[in-house]
Amino acid sequence: MILGVVGWKPRDFAQQMNLSLSNGWGIVRTIADMCLKREEGKYVLVKDPNKQILRLYEVPAGSFEDDEQGEVIEEVEVEDE
Repeated sequence: MILGVVGWKPRDFAQQMNLSLSNGWGIVRTIADMCLKREEGKYVLVKDPNKQILRLYEVPAGSFEDDEQGEVIEEVEVEDE
């Protein structure tokens, strides 16, 4: 389930974050590859606010209805230019 979407033109979005357009697409590809390697299920993607790391958590099917913690299944370091 996707909770919300905001549309931006890629060049405008990259300028706002002070990124090169190619670096932005590289990040999107990294996230897509990470997700496509996994089996169908429920996952949460989290960016550590103080580090250049993305974490993909696998969570139980009944998640967000109780306080169970998921297991970190993949960590990726994100490089900013």
